[in-house]
Amino acid sequence: MTLPDSTRTSANTETLTALEEVYAQVKRVQRDLRPTDRIIQDLEIDSLATLEILLALEERFGVALVDNPKAATITTVGDLVGLLDELRADAATT
Repeated sequence: MTLPDSTRTSANTETLTALEEVYAQVKRVQRDLRPTDRIIQDLEIDSLATLEILLALEERFGVALVDNPKAATITTVGDLVGLLDELRADAATT
């Protein structure tokens, strides 16, 4: 779980850690996730597992992922972390 220094923030480190925890619960496998990991190809997450992960992250962070059109464009762990951080920041300002 190493982000380049130029992109590492406490928010995305926290988000990546949460994603690793949720991934471990759903897939029953411990793994360090990298922002460049492709969700379907590298992590072998099918549509049901994807839904489980998104719902768990929604509950954990109090954001809407499943109904968010941007969620359909996510292909990597970094994309998901970025979207979560964006949604969390938006929720904090409203």
